Amino acid sequence: MLNLFKTLFVKRILLNECSFLYNTSKTLSTVTDNKTNDNDTTSTPSAIVDVSQSLITQKPGWATSDTNPLIRQLAARIKAGGPITVADFMKESLLNPVHGYYTTQEVFGKQGDFTTAPEISQIFGELIGAWIVNEAEQFSQKFFHIVELGPGRGTLMKDILRVVRKNMFSGLHFTVFFLEASPLMKRKQAQNLLGIDIEPALNNEYKTKDGVRIHWIDDLIKSTYNDLPVIIIANEFLDAFPVYKFQRTPKGWKEILVDYNEKTKQLQYVMSMRPTIMSRLHEGVSPQRQIMMEQITKKVLLQGGLALIGDYGHWGEKEDTFRGFRRHEVVEPLSDPGNIDVTADVDFEELVSRVLGKHNIEFFGPLCQRDFLYNLGIDVRATALAKNKTPEEQDDILGAVEKLVSPEYMGERFKYLCAKAMRSQRPPAGFSYSNCLFQMPGHFVNEISNCVDESLIGYVRAHSHLELVGRAVIARCQTPKIAVISGGGSGHEPAMVGYVGRGMLTATVCGSIFASPPSSDIFRTIVELRRRGAESILLIILNYTGDRLNFGLAMERARELNIDIDMLVVADDAAVDHAIGPRGLCGTLLVIKVAGALAEKGASMSEIVDFCQRVRGQLRTIGLSASGIRAPGQSQAFELADDEMELGLGIHGESGVQKLKLLPSRQAVDIAFGQLIRGTRSLDVERDDNVFLLVNNLGGCSNLELGIILKDAIENLEHRGLHVKRVLCGEMMSSFNMKGFSLTILKLADDIMPSVFELLDFPTDAYAWPKTVSDEDESQLTLDQSQAELVNQALQGVVKRLHNEEDTLNKMDAVSGDGDTGTAFSRAADAINCDLANNKLVVSRPSSFFRRLGLIAEAKMGGTSGAICGLFFAAASKYISAAGHQGKTIEIIADAFESGIQSVESYARVQPGDKSLLDALMPAIDFIKSKSTQDVFTAQDWKDLALTAEKAADDTKTLIAKVGRAAYAKGGVDVNVADPGAAAVALIIQAVSDTYVKAI
Repeated sequence: MLNLFKTLFVKRILLNECSFLYNTSKTLSTVTDNKTNDNDTTSTPSAIVDVSQSLITQKPGWATSDTNPLIRQLAARIKAGGPITVADFMKESLLNPVHGYYTTQEVFGKQGDFTTAPEISQIFGELIGAWIVNEAEQFSQKFFHIVELGPGRGTLMKDILRVVRKNMFSGLHFTVFFLEASPLMKRKQAQNLLGIDIEPALNNEYKTKDGVRIHWIDDLIKSTYNDLPVIIIANEFLDAFPVYKFQRTPKGWKEILVDYNEKTKQLQYVMSMRPTIMSRLHEGVSPQRQIMMEQITKKVLLQGGLALIGDYGHWGEKEDTFRGFRRHEVVEPLSDPGNIDVTADVDFEELVSRVLGKHNIEFFGPLCQRDFLYNLGIDVRATALAKNKTPEEQDDILGAVEKLVSPEYMGERFKYLCAKAMRSQRPPAGFSYSNCLFQMPGHFVNEISNCVDESLIGYVRAHSHLELVGRAVIARCQTPKIAVISGGGSGHEPAMVGYVGRGMLTATVCGSIFASPPSSDIFRTIVELRRRGAESILLIILNYTGDRLNFGLAMERARELNIDIDMLVVADDAAVDHAIGPRGLCGTLLVIKVAGALAEKGASMSEIVDFCQRVRGQLRTIGLSASGIRAPGQSQAFELADDEMELGLGIHGESGVQKLKLLPSRQAVDIAFGQLIRGTRSLDVERDDNVFLLVNNLGGCSNLELGIILKDAIENLEHRGLHVKRVLCGEMMSSFNMKGFSLTILKLADDIMPSVFELLDFPTDAYAWPKTVSDEDESQLTLDQSQAELVNQALQGVVKRLHNEEDTLNKMDAVSGDGDTGTAFSRAADAINCDLANNKLVVSRPSSFFRRLGLIAEAKMGGTSGAICGLFFAAASKYISAAGHQGKTIEIIADAFESGIQSVESYARVQPGDKSLLDALMPAIDFIKSKSTQDVFTAQDWKDLALTAEKAADDTKTLIAKVGRAAYAKGGVDVNVADPGAAAVALIIQAVSDTYVKAI
């Protein structure tokens, strides 16, 4: 009786020191933000499922002590000693000898509760095997150990051995050790690897059919032969180690414990109200993990070697990740202990920080599984494995690979950390894998050290006019008297190899990825071109320190041989201005094209340099990207979030002006041009200046995106009052697959414009130089400032008139239509008004002006009227573009309008007399054509035009509707109502006429 009293008394004290956590709807962050007090019983850590019920109500779907023997066992323990820690709960739930999850359940695979990477595809284990071979070849001796911690069913090791044992015949010898606590799992491993159904005895040696020796051990430090290097594999091992849970309160961290509710017969969380031994630790900390990490690093230090640790984890950014798994779904850990897997993510930062300062260990990572597997060449292996397979088998292989690398599945959430302590003097490979058996992630290359040379061979073999001399690509054509040479780091293809040919570069010298070519290579190329007949050499380079130094050294050496040589450095970057000057960007290609054409035409060195300097002074380029760069063999140059973009960056990923939120193309282009025209190194352009536009794909933009960017760039410059005389567009100077673009403007000053066009159009056989595109507005009809202002005023009058008459037009349409003609024209008026306010209507250029009106009609009006207006203005715009500015303005406009009528009749099948807006528009156009021989319209002409349109609209009262909704109305005619579309045309013409009459 006394013992029972003591037990109950202890239990009461413990409960009084705990706060029940029965409402599980709040997350940890919510609790922290609201500064919950110690007695708040509605608080909970974030891992708890949302089951907001009272203490006396059973949680649906949860096991009870009546149905779950492990809960009965835990309940007895809690009644005797009070609530237990989450770590103790995990230990019992997973490893209880009788009822534990790992001792009784089928854990892995489709029949288990979750699927690990080795269970998804054999490719995973094969890649790890290849990685092991690559690392083992760096050991000073060819005997080593492979130790797997928590090997599951042995699936991973079975796939590893398939690769590693092939190298036993090439001098590598190894022994496998398994650290496993579960008797059930030991039997599974023996069945899978040995083909026998036994529980292997500790420290006994077993052999596979291929002669690989395997030992099962229970102590990592004391087992294995300590004089041999070791490779430790811990895949999904540390996440099963027990963790302690805590909750932040105003009084500090309080530990979360597991209690038994006698009323519901279920487990529940409680919060300790007094400090516990572990409460000084952070959320999710596992002392057992720290001990194991210490053992792993000690073993690696003791014997030399490395450890690969893979797990669901993070780098200190998460707090509570405690959760359970059943049948591949996340469940509440307390709901059915012993029958579900219980786990918590690994805090790699915590593990590393506790051992990093104590031992001479190198750490690499953590690296997400997606990048890790791509580094090892999962795409190459999958392709090889799928070869000669049936379509169904190929789908299975590729589907498994997709699971392994998919961000939504394991690709991003699963991390790998490598700890390394090599005894040999060779540098560690780490996660750069520059000497790995496979290629780098996301790149189709063979060996990093040879990728530039192999790429140059490919380009030269594809283009017969090129030849390769070392890393110099030289044109096979007759060497001009003035040879033009450029070059730089590789990775910007097609620059510069794509611009070698007659009329451009005589040769280019290629360096390694993003690295200047050595001066010796440049010097040899100079001498070779001199030998081939060049009298002088002109070097054209981008303004980067490496290029300036190496090309400069080569030039000085050439001068020692009395070679006539000069150098032009292009610095067209509009974003930043460093100490050595702005960076060289895509605008350099325009200078190269001009220089090459001049050289081909026989110009002297002084003439070429002088003209190129003038072109260079009028150049500016701005870059913008939505992604970073990852070059083969190099780390990510910079990181951008999915919703970010970098403005003003360099072609090697150098930082720009600022990092911004990702914007639609139109706004991004506007910001870029704003920096180019008004920024640190702005281009001195004013309204009505002529410009040449180059839109360059930095490598990662699709053609569809590039078309949008091109459209937005042209329209943006037009809205700024600049005349875009020529446009060049394409992937011309890339930065691998950077998801971005650059915009280059060349100001066409009067003294260079004619010559620039001639030189840019000069023939070249350089395969990457695209055809230039003459802008359709280059020679088309334009209005002077006074005429443009009158058009602007007339538009404002039209907008006002359409708004005032909206109800009238709707009522007219309601008689036989759907009563929305007035609203449709009013919507178009609103769009016109908005464009006027934002300077988007280029009224000085009738072609652009009509094209915009057509787009507004299509987008805003809808129905038959919208289609007719859209076709009319589109055809009129096209006619003016083709006609140029030959003839009188009235005559060109009249012919353009007639072309618009013909287009409507052709596509819309609307004829005069069909009772549509065409019935008012056609008489008005006929009147304009009758006056086309005049130089200008008189005031009386404008009045007569308005009367003609008004009479034509009124005459539609007697017509029978044959198009639009009115054609289906009963009778099809109402003698008292004119066609609302024709009436709208009359109103528009009246408003325009009134404006011009007042002006005259």
